[in-house]
Amino acid sequence: MSNLKRRLAAYAVVALGLGLTAACGGGGQPADAPASSQAAASPASGFPVTITHKLGTTTVPAPPKRVVALGETDQDTLLALGVQPVGMAELTGIQPDGLTPWSAPKISGTPPKLLKAGEAGFSIEEIAALRPDLILAAGDYYIDKEYANLSKLAPTVAYETGPAEDTWQSVARQVAKAVGKPAEGDKLVADVEGRIGAVKEEYPELAGKSFALTSVFPSGNIGVLKSAADTSVKLFGEFGLVLPEQVKALPGEGFAAELSMEKVKILDVDVLLSHYNDDPATQRKIEANKLFAGLDVVKRGSYVPLDLKSFWPLRTPTPLAVPYVIDQIVPKVAKAASSSAS
Repeated sequence: MSNLKRRLAAYAVVALGLGLTAACGGGGQPADAPASSQAAASPASGFPVTITHKLGTTTVPAPPKRVVALGETDQDTLLALGVQPVGMAELTGIQPDGLTPWSAPKISGTPPKLLKAGEAGFSIEEIAALRPDLILAAGDYYIDKEYANLSKLAPTVAYETGPAEDTWQSVARQVAKAVGKPAEGDKLVADVEGRIGAVKEEYPELAGKSFALTSVFPSGNIGVLKSAADTSVKLFGEFGLVLPEQVKALPGEGFAAELSMEKVKILDVDVLLSHYNDDPATQRKIEANKLFAGLDVVKRGSYVPLDLKSFWPLRTPTPLAVPYVIDQIVPKVAKAASSSAS
């Protein structure tokens, strides 16, 4: 199972069947490279720091200088705080360097070692070679299986609630505390939340508009998010949009439901966003289907196709991804919303 599929499985939306893969190897910083200047420059006070999480209690005895991050929110928070990890998760399929457009600008000097994630999680040997003094793994879906071994290498911090269930805000505060920057973490969260709040003022046309976020299979079936507890749904809600009752009522216990094309009428909402796993043939097939093309939301121009660079930050909000969503994706959603009926 790919890195992205593992994380989507944690959201109980494996039905979305996406194609971002974890690479089989990693480039970047060698094991004997010095700690990054960001991590080593300004030792923080207040140590030791003790963090309680779902898998136990972790004490960080001193300001860490060689941090390994095993989740997107973990590593994006570090980068936003000016702390460059010596190792972090590699994500291929978004851009060739294994980074994301929102994290790459924060990398400087010798880049982190990009770590692979396989069927059973990350390689303990690769992580050990980096000689970490702190491992952040709130975003690692398999940390429950890896925790005992990782904790032998360095203090290891896991999720507070469950695999991929913590909000980006709670992970950001946890990461900031672990590296001795709690005040900076609070400010980071407040700044990003401020940007989220400003969206409603800048784009009042979003208020109260219904939406659906989907991912389309090559078979033609459509996965649609239906749970108000889903991370993406919550983010859209913060922008002022609402998940309509017909989508919430779709059957199944997970965060998503799978629709055949015969049921596509349910997606006739104010704004429809669809991801096609960067598969142009599938996109053409769906858009040419009479049932899909006949939807009012499509005919009036309130339909927004998403590439992976747009879809992934919606699925994995972080302190860096959310501003990217606001700058790059929200304007498209607002344009679609302005075309919808009041």
